[in-house]
Amino acid sequence: MAGQASQEIAAPLSEADIRSAIVTRRIGHTIHLLQTVDSTNDEAMALAARGALDGTVVIADAQRRGRGRMGRSWASPGGVGIYLSVILRPAIQPHDAPSLTLLGAVAVAEAIEEVAGLAAGVKWPNDLIVRGRKVGGILGEVAAEASHLHYVVLGIGVNVNQTEASFEGELRHTATSLRIETGRLVDRTAMIRSLCERLDRWYNCFLSEGPAPIIERLRQRCLTLGQRVVARSGDQQLCGLAVDLDHAGALLIRDADQQLHRLIAGDVTLTG
Repeated sequence: MAGQASQEIAAPLSEADIRSAIVTRRIGHTIHLLQTVDSTNDEAMALAARGALDGTVVIADAQRRGRGRMGRSWASPGGVGIYLSVILRPAIQPHDAPSLTLLGAVAVAEAIEEVAGLAAGVKWPNDLIVRGRKVGGILGEVAAEASHLHYVVLGIGVNVNQTEASFEGELRHTATSLRIETGRLVDRTAMIRSLCERLDRWYNCFLSEGPAPIIERLRQRCLTLGQRVVARSGDQQLCGLAVDLDHAGALLIRDADQQLHRLIAGDVTLTG
């Protein structure tokens, strides 16, 4: 049985299986499945610069230099995770692009629940949390000039079939996988299908109704709200109570003087 499990984990993803499983309007009509890359976001950015269509998806079985927000690395071993980037070309202003990262977080949380049966929360703005530990993350990267948005690449990483031994050092206390939390192997193809379908649903909603429905759904899943936080953005640091998300998904923090601050982007630590 152990040998069978190892073989299943190591098996590469199949483009035919992925294509046959996805039913969407925009996301995943074009799929590039690669074995090992430096970063799926880098691959997607290069494709987008050459004119790749809205909804194009890049998937890799492994990444050599996977990355998250704030320049952090994202461990991306082969055969066990989902490393996926999608090219989006919405007709919006560049300052509205951060809403797409929140869209991605909602979509991943819903896919985790559908496929793995786990309740997934979001630590604003981009961390997916299951039972207090990080299981996934979103990295949005933008190509824009002045008031024109060329495209957004939304990178998604999910720990699917890693074991406890996959995580080293501090990660053993802060990271987890769907396999660890369910006690079973989780089908990566099913996760990709669900993820693309959820992304497609919320992206179509975003294009027709704007960010409001996404922000409302995120409020229901946001583990940051109601918590005391330390927020860092550049050289600035802010301590206070995370009280709400505004109409664009920015985090509203009330400090000790009862002043309300609007955080568009940054690194947030929950302190209780």
